[in-house]
Order: sequence, then structure tokens, then C-alpha cells
Amino acid sequence: MSEVSGVRKFSVSEVIDSLGINGFTWVTFFFLGFAMIFDGYDFMVASQTTANVANTLQHFVVLGGNTADTSIVAVVNGKAALQAMGSSISSWGLLGMVIGGALGGIISDKIGRKKMLVIAIIFYGAFTLPQAYATDFWFYAATRLIAGLGVGSCIPVVTTYFSETIPSKNRGVFVTFGMAFMVLGWVLAGLVVTTLNGIHDPIAIPFATEAMSTTYSLTGADGSVLADQTQNWRLAYLIGVLPVLYGVLLAFFMRETPHWYANAGYADKAVASLTALVQKAGRTVEALNPAGLTVPPKLKSASPKVLFSRQFIVATAAIWTLYFIGQVFVYGLNPWMVPMMTGFEYTSADASAMQTFNNVAAICSNITVGFLSDRFGRKRVLIFSWIFLMAAVLLFALTVGPGAFAYCMFLFFLIGFAMNFAITGVQPLMPESYPTLVRNTGVSWCQAFARFGGAAAPICFSAITPMMGGNWNNIMLLLLIPAAIGLLCTFVFVRRETSGKDLDTIAIEAVEG
Repeated sequence: MSEVSGVRKFSVSEVIDSLGINGFTWVTFFFLGFAMIFDGYDFMVASQTTANVANTLQHFVVLGGNTADTSIVAVVNGKAALQAMGSSISSWGLLGMVIGGALGGIISDKIGRKKMLVIAIIFYGAFTLPQAYATDFWFYAATRLIAGLGVGSCIPVVTTYFSETIPSKNRGVFVTFGMAFMVLGWVLAGLVVTTLNGIHDPIAIPFATEAMSTTYSLTGADGSVLADQTQNWRLAYLIGVLPVLYGVLLAFFMRETPHWYANAGYADKAVASLTALVQKAGRTVEALNPAGLTVPPKLKSASPKVLFSRQFIVATAAIWTLYFIGQVFVYGLNPWMVPMMTGFEYTSADASAMQTFNNVAAICSNITVGFLSDRFGRKRVLIFSWIFLMAAVLLFALTVGPGAFAYCMFLFFLIGFAMNFAITGVQPLMPESYPTLVRNTGVSWCQAFARFGGAAAPICFSAITPMMGGNWNNIMLLLLIPAAIGLLCTFVFVRRETSGKDLDTIAIEAVEG
């Protein structure tokens, strides 16, 4: 801090960095962590219940609306139509996430991080409720899309909030650790749905019609019974309403970030927020004068087109390409892991165990990459991550096979760790690439764009699989190509090292070129 004309000058970053990690930091960490758990749960519950939802909604279609007659057996002879319905279920939520992320980023930069986070959490929680009572596919799809608007808005604003409240030298680990909470939400969704599927008696659904709580049978075209289907999956969506209560809790107990206040022109509120932060950290500090608050030079425009301006186009190219490729790996490979291993003659239970181990690896990876990124720098860690991923892909492709369950578990942990290490290594760069008034727009637009990679990857895998004769070893080898592109893009586009620098300094360097 310096003194000019009798007024001590200070920046938001100086105050936050002077406090270090403190009690307020950990309170913020867990508040945002639970937000990501709920977000991850809501996203994954649709994927975990795909077959249940498709079968149930097909059941209601076959009954032609006569849902009171539970003795009617649903005949699933339109198998292709059922599969198409099932595969599109997660797509509707993904589409909502793309739209919600793009819009939520702009809104957050206008109204603040806290308001946007509260709105997003309450929004997707509220629109998860009607999905529990759906009897029509298009009703389910519409509410899934609308809920996706909130899910897509939540993830980037959490990343941005972390970056604006954590001391500079620890920013990377907290940003990436936040992603581990989302994966934990995925795991919880899997446990809930697996538990409900294991209960063979129908559970009464509150406020549901009788037909929504009954068991029905699925038969093949030849009349043979394929399986009995409960509708217990609906309870998984009722659990997904809990974020509404959590959003209300955040509205009362979370504060707006002082970075947003300062850069939005609310110096008094920024100082009040900093003063409260200092007090909660248990520190004493001389009174802060709003007249002494310094902020980086403002941009001429705060619209999304700034992301593609001369000052920021290289940074945008860096995070967009790298995160897109990361999504190709995570969302392209994950859906095929179980079919891959059953193709190697492992049981479905064994294959599911391997995929669960893959998610455990993702949590470990998310925690690790942040520490290394803060210690060795963003670019160095990213370069290592793509080389590590190529090595993991090569080892997986050349050695995975039948009859070696324990070794395949190791391979799944390795590939899960490596691909999540690469994509999560991009996370700290996102908020560090832009000044405050376009920061969340930059983060959310990057994530929205990258989801197209996540959506396209399974389609590409579907097309490539028959072309390669179902040879999973050769299919895996093809993944060396996007990993090599990721390494090349890191060398070309990641030009500024931002680890350890405060956000105000980073913003000044970016604006001044």
C-alpha cells in the first residue's frame, strides 16, 4: 500500500493477499463446494437414469394415457425409438447448459457473482422438481433443458468467485479443487440411482398419481418379459430439489466479491466487503478509505466481443482450444468405458467398478493439478499434462485387454487421472485471462463452447467404432491425435504466466498489452 495526498492507496488484491488463507477462505471454499456437489448431482442424475426415464416414458406412451390400468404390459418393440429417446435425454440438459452458461456469464458480470450463483442454484433446483412427475417425453425434455440453464450458469460463476476471493499464490489449487466437488456430485448421483434401482418394490412418490408409483413390465416383440420396471428413479429427482433451500441459504450468508464491487464502480461496498473479510479473518487493519481504492484501467467495452479483441484473442484461443479438447476426452471416453470392458468379456459389474475407479481418479487429479500449477506455473503444468496424457493413452491402448481385472483397474485410474489432469489444468487460466468486468463472461463462454466438444465426441466414437471393426485398442490409439493437438496449442497460445500474480496486476498487463 502507498500513500498519496494523505490517502493510503490500496487494491482489492493487496488486501486479500495480505490475509493469506484464513477462516473466511475455508467458509467460502465449503459454501462453493456444496454448490458444485449439487450441480454435479443434477447433471449426472439424468445420465444415471437414462434407461429408467426412457422406459417409463415409453410405458406411458404405450398405455395411450390410460395410466390407471396398471395391468397393461408395455411392449417395447420399437427398440430403436427407445434408444433414440434415451440417448437424447442428456443432450437436452447439455443444450441448456450451453445456453445458460453463455447467458449467465454476461448476467454475472452485470449484476454480480453472488446474485447469479443464487439465481442459478434456485433455478435448476426448482425445474428439477417437475422432472420427477413427467409422463411425457417432451415435457421432461423441456424441463431438463430449462434446468440446464441454471446448471450451466453455476459452474463458471463458482470458478470466478473462487478466483476473486482466494489469495493469489493459492488461487490455482482452490479453483481446481472446486471441480473435485462436482465429480463428488457425480458419484453421489450414481450411488443414489444404484440404490433406488436395487429396491425392487415400488416406493410411494409424494403427490404423484397412483400410476407414477407402480411397477410395470417390459416385454420384447415376442411377448417375453424382459424386466420389471419400478419408477423409484423419480425420487432421485426429488432429492435434486434440495438446491432450492441451499440457494436461499447462500442468499443470506454469502457476500459479493470485493473485486466485482470495485470494478463495477461501488467503491464503498468494496471497502465494506474488504473490511468484513478482514474482521472474519480475525485481523486488525487501519480503516480503509474508499477514496484510496485503486482499480485497473477499465475496458472501452464490457461486451462479449472483447473476448475476441486484439488484447484477448490469444488468451481466448488458448483456453477455448484446450478446454474443448479436454471435454472431448472426458465426455467422449467416459460413456464408452463400460461397453469397452464388456467387449473384453468383463462383467457389467466389473466394468462399472472400473468406471467408478475412473471417477475417483478424477477427484485425485483435480486436487493435485492445482498444487502443481501454483508451484510450477500454468504453462509448464499444462505441457506436462498433455505429454502425460499421451503416455497414459499409449499404455492403455497397448496393454488393456481381458483376463487382467486388477491391472485394468490401474489403467482406468491412470487414464482417468491423466485426462482430468489435462482439462482441469486449464481451469485456473480461465478467470486469469480477463479483467473483472468480463471475467465470468470469458469463463462461461469458454465452458459453453467446450461443451460442443463434449457433445460431439460420443457421436464421433459411435461413427469410428464400426469403422475400426470394434477394435478398442486401435480406437484408443486415435486419441493420441487430440492430445498432441492440445500440446501444440499450449505451446502456441499460452503466452503469459499468471500463477502467483494478483488479478489486478494480470488485468493491467492484459489491458495495456
